[in-house]
Amino acid sequence: MFQSLTQGATIPVFYKNIPRVADGRVISVNTHMPTYNPQQPMALMNGPVTDITVQVGQETIPFAGLPANGVVANFPEKGLFIATDRSAVLREIEVTKTTLKQDLDQMPIKQKLYSDYEALSMELNPELKKDAEQARELATVRTELSEVKRLLSELIGTKNKEE
Repeated sequence: MFQSLTQGATIPVFYKNIPRVADGRVISVNTHMPTYNPQQPMALMNGPVTDITVQVGQETIPFAGLPANGVVANFPEKGLFIATDRSAVLREIEVTKTTLKQDLDQMPIKQKLYSDYEALSMELNPELKKDAEQARELATVRTELSEVKRLLSELIGTKNKEE
């Protein structure tokens, strides 16, 4: 439990966006009752919370409002997940892998849907269709111009060698 952590204890910190797991050293622990937040008048007070500060390398990371009796906490805005032991981090890694696999499996379906929506947009909005056609034509002209430049460079290079 977070409230049982002591200064100097080591906890795993899972950096979800990198991904990596680092050992963090707890440098402070403070368990207290949460204060009433007038911005969230309907928020439930579920008992004491624990604030901890963890040192990972040269980085000091504060984690506020952890459930005192909890053993895991997810901080998606920071891209971090912490736990009181490595087995909980391993479970989170497996959950994250499963979610990513599902997202990857859905990718072809989403790409087709995107193409279908793009075609539908162009069908319903002739201006979009016109813009897309102009963009394709411009890309073709750029490709052809690039080829002309390359051929001219070769021609000039051949002419210079003959002189």
